[in-house]
Amino acid sequence: MRFPRTLCFLLASLAISLPAAPALAAPLAATASASDSAANQAVLDYIRAQMQERRIPGLQIVVIRRQKVVLSAALGVANLQHRVAVGEHTVFSINSATKAVTGVAIMQLVDQGKLALEAPVSRYLDGLPAPWQAVTLAQLLNHTSGLPDLLDGEGDLLPGGMEGAWKAALAAPVQFAPGQRFSYNQTNYVLLGKIIDRLSGEPFLDFIRHKQFDVVGMPGSSFGDTGDIIMDKANSYRFQGSVLRNVVEEFPPAMRTGAGMNTTATELGKWIVALQQGRLLTPASLAAMWAPSSFADGRPAPWAMGWPAIRRGAGVQRAVAGNGGGRSAFYVYPEDDLAVIILTNLAGGRPDQLIDTVAGFYLPALRRERR
Repeated sequence: MRFPRTLCFLLASLAISLPAAPALAAPLAATASASDSAANQAVLDYIRAQMQERRIPGLQIVVIRRQKVVLSAALGVANLQHRVAVGEHTVFSINSATKAVTGVAIMQLVDQGKLALEAPVSRYLDGLPAPWQAVTLAQLLNHTSGLPDLLDGEGDLLPGGMEGAWKAALAAPVQFAPGQRFSYNQTNYVLLGKIIDRLSGEPFLDFIRHKQFDVVGMPGSSFGDTGDIIMDKANSYRFQGSVLRNVVEEFPPAMRTGAGMNTTATELGKWIVALQQGRLLTPASLAAMWAPSSFADGRPAPWAMGWPAIRRGAGVQRAVAGNGGGRSAFYVYPEDDLAVIILTNLAGGRPDQLIDTVAGFYLPALRRERR
């Protein structure tokens, strides 16, 4: 790939006017071991090369091993227009990776005894169409509900804004019987938001702030879209052909259970560690959330509870993931006690395609040490 001439000129000028972004101090970590240090340098070399190849303006990466941060780095440019470098506190949109946070919220209500994953949605919400009522909460979380989507084939809300789209979805036929197939669907997470509002006793956004952000210590994390003022927010970009354009995003409040969270790789790292340490969920609920799901006939389904389930072949460990907007991703490798977070400001940068390679610099040593 090649940079457009105007972007090459701009990035070159930024390299002159801004200092190179150093690897950040790891706020949760002890000093990296010699093997980790070697892996860290190899990862940074790989990431810098991929940023150039994929034309990613700015990026944060955090690697967590045994619940300690072994690598935390900020690279590139957060805002091309104003020549602002990415720093530790730069905030990125994680788009649909927000669904993992909603998954945690639902499991917190399970821990409180307020709901059951296999219960029908009609137990918690009234007035739903008859074909919707037998859908379980688990099927909402793992996108096997078969419900009609609020979005059209282009990813835009159905006509009439949020209210019109909701009415259209309620009147539309279901796609298939619950549990038969996988169909990624925003309606699922709007329903989950309504359930969280009702059972938690406070709006979804307040529940997330009180039960996750405040518990973990995530002051830079929030919800919002292009219309909101979000401090330290990296601008989001996408290429249209060879032209780099600003991304304009709209996440109506009712849909922020499925997209709309903004955070840093450092704060996401703290959140993952809090999950592993049992500060957000009981061990049983964490295991249930990350367990790969199945279709009604027993075939493996592609998602866990709010998290894509990355299945592997024989001898290779599984992962669970958050993945959003083609620009932000995090993978947790539960059996290897490893997590990798990469947040970027380029839609289509596809950091999810980089994470297994990054993990591979650390996993061989982990496997040797487990023998």
